[in-house]
Amino acid sequence: MALLEDLIRTVVPVEEVIRRIVPLDDGSVPDFSPIWSEVRRRPTALLNPMDLFFEIQRPEYFKHVRFDAPAGDPGWFGPDSAAWYVHTHTPSVFVGLVNTAMIDILHQDIQYAVYDHSKLVGRCPDGSVRSGTFSSDGLMIRAGHSFSFFTGVVYGSTDSAESLCRTVKAMHHRVKGTRPDGKPYDADEPEFFRWTYATVVDGMAGAHRRYHPKPLRGEDLDEFYRDYAKVGEALGGTDLPRTRAECRRVLVESPAAAEVGLNADNIKYLQLLNPPGINPLRPVYDFAYWVIMDMMPEPVQQAVGFHQPNLLVRNGYRQLARAMLNAPRLLGEIREVEAATQRVRELRRAERIAS
Repeated sequence: MALLEDLIRTVVPVEEVIRRIVPLDDGSVPDFSPIWSEVRRRPTALLNPMDLFFEIQRPEYFKHVRFDAPAGDPGWFGPDSAAWYVHTHTPSVFVGLVNTAMIDILHQDIQYAVYDHSKLVGRCPDGSVRSGTFSSDGLMIRAGHSFSFFTGVVYGSTDSAESLCRTVKAMHHRVKGTRPDGKPYDADEPEFFRWTYATVVDGMAGAHRRYHPKPLRGEDLDEFYRDYAKVGEALGGTDLPRTRAECRRVLVESPAAAEVGLNADNIKYLQLLNPPGINPLRPVYDFAYWVIMDMMPEPVQQAVGFHQPNLLVRNGYRQLARAMLNAPRLLGEIREVEAATQRVRELRRAERIAS
């Protein structure tokens, strides 16, 4: 098995790729040992690489969420909901959350809330932010918390969804402070919360529309926005957008949109996606930058000076991204999806018996 692990590391040098594109404050790479441990324990895990990848997060961040019980519990939404349908395409959900994380850095209220309260960003020995880097521990903590939260509230049991929302609401309540320019920020302030919520739901919906092989459209997609309003309200939100059109109005026309902009700190994070100067990997960076910026609301695109490439290039990018995001899913979804589906089958079995 050690020989197999060495071969995989040679053929797919994941750690070296991560080191180049995700600079950490101590020069290390995220800990991939859970993946190798799972492969040693169960070599067939290689047949489902997407599920295997989530071994990085699963032991720590899914341990308090029940997907398999209680039998028959549909959770907050159930398998016939738009929320379940959107989330069964894990790669597009992941891209949507990356999109949201980038908006967080470019919106200056949220940027400084992240700088002051999050473990995500890299730091110097004196605790100040080392712009353009991520924390070696905090990157995985942020990714684990975010993905396990959204997976848990959609697929988890009713008790799990309620518990997750109570926990995150309490965490957000502590996010208050003052920007370097003296402007206060408060995660509980309705306008702050509404903008942040809109970036999350619109990011996932935008990735779904572009990359799901059979995406929801029109009223069916609006049902996803209405489903997610339940999550936003459980976190303390009010007057939340419940359709795609309402969400876009929040992102484009609300006062919070005026806080999107570049400064000497957040531009260094943007440059991770689009580094300046001549680079042999320029085509790769251009493609990755387009994937994220294509989904951004207009104020963000304008703030960073993003312009769409010509139609031929744009269509090529779209087809390439669609192929890359759908290929892993052909080999299976993450196991939490199957566990939740099995849990709900008990309810459907009971309904068939009753009818």
